[in-house]
Amino acid sequence: MTLLDELCDAPISDLNLPMPREARLRRLAEMLIADPSAKTSFANWASALGTSERTLSRLLIQEIGMSFGRWRHQLHVILALQRMARGDSVKTVAMELGYENASSFVNMFRKTLGKPPVRYLAQHRATAVSG
Repeated sequence: MTLLDELCDAPISDLNLPMPREARLRRLAEMLIADPSAKTSFANWASALGTSERTLSRLLIQEIGMSFGRWRHQLHVILALQRMARGDSVKTVAMELGYENASSFVNMFRKTLGKPPVRYLAQHRATAVSG
């Protein structure tokens, strides 16, 4: 089972990380999963995939129903939750995912899930124990 398949089946809350089937999009997903800290611009991703930004944006919306930025944030949140559940610190996870500092990572996480990572995990664990 590949990491792509594991992420699709990840039982982390109700987060959704749709995995593309179209070859270029699948390749993009594989590259992002292999190096989630990559700071490659969307224009450079499109170029590396042999397509235009406009075409890549359209394909993403059509196939997975979200923008590149939103999909990437979902990926980062899922990877972060997996790592923090194993005991990695917020700072360590933030650096591994390519954020300049823990604060910028926490802000992205809070915008995505409505809570900072530590509180989200604590509530998720409490729900799992009581449920």
